[in-house]
Amino acid sequence: MDKKMEKKQCRKKIQKKIAVLTKEYNEEASQKIFAFLCEMEVFQKAKSIFCFVGTPSEIDTHSIIQYAWKHHKKVAVPKCLEKGHMEAYIITKEDLEVGKFGIMEPKEECKVLMPEQIDLIILPCLSCDRKGNRLGYGGGYYDRYLERCNGVRVVICREKLMLDEIPSETFDQKGDFLVTEKGIFPIKS
Repeated sequence: MDKKMEKKQCRKKIQKKIAVLTKEYNEEASQKIFAFLCEMEVFQKAKSIFCFVGTPSEIDTHSIIQYAWKHHKKVAVPKCLEKGHMEAYIITKEDLEVGKFGIMEPKEECKVLMPEQIDLIILPCLSCDRKGNRLGYGGGYYDRYLERCNGVRVVICREKLMLDEIPSETFDQKGDFLVTEKGIFPIKS
């Protein structure tokens, strides 16, 4: 079976797991991930952060974004512009609106933060493994974007959604760290 089909099967498996997670577990995991992430030295030192805006089925990133603002960090979030292409836009408190795919995105007037200006990238995933391989939604947006970035990459994932191994292809971009509700895990190359 090819990697694309393996990934498709993994997505189906993870979607079933997501469907049975309790609200309490999701909230507790999000809070613990937030606490671990904010204590990381790379987070503390970062002047600019690129962070996804979590949907109801994802980790709640609103507290991460709020904390970054409170500590005078520049915060950028993704905006999907065309198939497979996104950019990071700097936001302040009132700059989000519903965009493509029903995801909260920055408003038109927000300014782009260039990839080389990003110190820390907080990555979403449906699932990941301990080697830093991410299973995304299949659009390749992050893989293409990360090719242009030098910032430290932190994948955040709930433990109950982790897989032993994610099928990976040459273009798949890994994380430098994994943060779950159980702790911070450096990824070895």
